[in-house]
Amino acid sequence: MNFTMRKTFLFYFIFPLLCFTQNNERDILFSIDNNHVTSEEFLRVYNKNLDLITDKSQKDIDNYLQLYIDYKLKVLEAYEKKYDKKKSYILELNKYSAQLATNYLFDKTSQDSLLNEAYQRTKKEINASHILIKADQESIDTLEIYNKLLAYRGEFKNNNLKYLIKKYHDGENIFVEDLGYFSAFKMVYSFESKAYQTDIGKVSMPFRTRFGFHIVKVNDIRNSLGEVTVGHIMIFKKNNDSELTINALYDSISNGSNFELLAKKYSNDKNTSGIGGKLKSFTSGQLNSLPFEKAAFGLEKIGQVSKPIQTKFGWHILKLYSKSKLSSFKDMESSLLKRIKNNSRSSIISNFFYDRLLNKYSVSYKNDLNYFKNELNGADNNNPWVIPNNIEKNKVLITFNNVKLKYFDFANFIVQYGLNNQLNYKPVEDLYKDFINNSLMDYYKQNLLTENEEYRYVFDEYRDGLLLFDLMENEVWNKAKEDTLSLKKYYNNNKSLFADDKKNINTYNDISAEVISSYQLLFEKKWTGSLREKRTIFINQKVLKRIKKIIKNK
Repeated sequence: MNFTMRKTFLFYFIFPLLCFTQNNERDILFSIDNNHVTSEEFLRVYNKNLDLITDKSQKDIDNYLQLYIDYKLKVLEAYEKKYDKKKSYILELNKYSAQLATNYLFDKTSQDSLLNEAYQRTKKEINASHILIKADQESIDTLEIYNKLLAYRGEFKNNNLKYLIKKYHDGENIFVEDLGYFSAFKMVYSFESKAYQTDIGKVSMPFRTRFGFHIVKVNDIRNSLGEVTVGHIMIFKKNNDSELTINALYDSISNGSNFELLAKKYSNDKNTSGIGGKLKSFTSGQLNSLPFEKAAFGLEKIGQVSKPIQTKFGWHILKLYSKSKLSSFKDMESSLLKRIKNNSRSSIISNFFYDRLLNKYSVSYKNDLNYFKNELNGADNNNPWVIPNNIEKNKVLITFNNVKLKYFDFANFIVQYGLNNQLNYKPVEDLYKDFINNSLMDYYKQNLLTENEEYRYVFDEYRDGLLLFDLMENEVWNKAKEDTLSLKKYYNNNKSLFADDKKNINTYNDISAEVISSYQLLFEKKWTGSLREKRTIFINQKVLKRIKKIIKNK
């Protein structure tokens, strides 16, 4: 069976019966030969999978216990038959464990916080303007820039934006701009956050983004307009006839002409004209045109067509196809999470996780990086750095747990990851931070089974689940299908169970899937009984009674 079928089997047939082993627990519920299952393990599984169980009989503790014992019997049988040694099993388990590990290599608390923050911000749209003084990351005049923006704050608060644009905006180093309305993900995160933290009519203190230093003024805050889908016919402003052309097209539509056909024939927007002018859905602030956005969200009825409007791109006529309010958090969660991971917010989550590892492992590291600063001085893509022969290879740079990272380890890291954009070397301090973080992450990943309890539980579930799938496929399903004589006999003895099956059973191909499935269940039941007969099973009734009391009082 393929990988998708395996996953389906594991979800529907294995996961409701999965186990979690606690070897140091003495409160044993049952034993199979010398293999013990604790009350803690059983309760964990029962409570975790309770909502997945649709068969009410399985929710009964006694019935569930017998199913769990059967599961354990099958897992033991798989190990005894060395299914865990098969290359295909090992490859698939390794592949899964690598995929699973990615779900535990971040800080979930900070991710959830950013996820909730992003949704709350999508509910509100901010109208803002700003003054930006450009400055690169290596700029040494940051104090002068900061003080200049402080001086601008009073003027920004009390003067007309057009006046400030005329006075300060040069389009090269200083930008004074009306940003219109925007919400989450429309600006870089640091700018977005400062805007959402500033009250209406107020001007923020100077702050920095990757573009330089800003002050932002919030002009208005409104509820989200939701999402709209429109089509448009656009005529470029090439000459004086553009306005006459757009008005003629509007009159033609008003008199019954088809909007989409006119868009295909006359619209200058070649990206959309071929499909009748229809644009992708958008939210407010997503387009670089306030007049277009205002006209689009101003349409009320599906099919409504706007009067001609003018933007910096040309003249437009719009048609409304759909309009919706902001979706619920549940509906937006996956898309918001995807945007967070592709946004500068992802570095915040990573930094929280690295800080957690730093505290967890009590990392000790040297801050004296003069040796590497001197070594990298003047090195670049044209003159790449080579590890010198005289480097103190065994000199310890970082220690945590039983790990010792040396000068030579950091030197190798610089050779591999040092070049920034394949041109210049990153600052040594940044490289050192990356080296520490990467080293901690590698250690954590290598020891994930012991470091993260939740990961260990899920890994154990899937490990035994894959094992059981292979066992069932080879020992039950395939054998039952191949036993054609028994299948025919089973059908003849149970025809009443298959009232809709009108075929005459002459060959294997005549046997319906319903008959095969029913026989496989019977075959599995007998096979499971044989597993019970070959092993010694002991149930501690005192512990079972206590478990029933715990569940009853829950």
